[in-house]
Amino acid sequence: MSRARSLITHHSSLITLTTDFGLEDNFVGVMKGVIAGLAPAARVIDLTHAVPPQDIAAGAFSLATAYAYFPPGTIHLAIVDPGVGTARRGIAVAAGGYYWVAPDNGLLGYAFAALAAAGRLEGQWREGMWEFGADALAVELTEPRFWLPRVSRTFHGRDVFAPVAAQLARGVPLRALGPLTRRVQALALPSPAPIAGGWQGIVLHVDRFGNLISNLDAATLAGRAWSVEVGGWRIPALSETYAAIDDLGALIGSAGYLEIAARNGSAAARLGLAAGAPVVVREG
Repeated sequence: MSRARSLITHHSSLITLTTDFGLEDNFVGVMKGVIAGLAPAARVIDLTHAVPPQDIAAGAFSLATAYAYFPPGTIHLAIVDPGVGTARRGIAVAAGGYYWVAPDNGLLGYAFAALAAAGRLEGQWREGMWEFGADALAVELTEPRFWLPRVSRTFHGRDVFAPVAAQLARGVPLRALGPLTRRVQALALPSPAPIAGGWQGIVLHVDRFGNLISNLDAATLAGRAWSVEVGGWRIPALSETYAAIDDLGALIGSAGYLEIAARNGSAAARLGLAAGAPVVVREG
């Protein structure tokens, strides 16, 4: 039996939710209600609902830095969907020991890249698409019998994706949800570029504390002393902890990436920077 087939036979009742819906409206609660109605035994964990509106890259980062802390078979349901109601596809994927349910807009790309880097996913990224190998299975969501009876043009999280996740939690085979596809859209995790004496990176994400999280990972920076240049500032060395930062500093954060942080404040506000800002590290 192939690894892809073995994935189909294992279903978890644990579902994570990642959205840009916030908590002011009832969108998240309604999705949970749909799941409870279809799969009462399912357990739902809120990963985050604070993804900035329509920010697919921010949602991809949140998902990619969190999925591995959940047990195998977890169903990761992610909705950041500016194309809702258009011809964009819905997809469900079995890959890396997990199930993934999302709009086909690149949202899963960072997670697939992380799985591949960890040796848990075959395939390759090419021209904005992830092409799966034999160890994954992906389907296009085309079977309305697994959705709610009426589907709006503005809330597929409630009407399509939450029901599909619930059906997976109930044990419905992935193949029943629609036709197989070997390629899905995937944002490419930006890679640091080598420069003389160091690396050129960018800010990938700004967390709620205002820490600027870059794409310079711990493995790239391991074993050497670095200075950091960002927003017109030079930080002469990395710190071990936030508490060790006197004013503005840099350290390897919990996600395994270089962060720029301000002591008891927001580095983003202090420097006036956001995702996409350049970050340079140099030896010494």
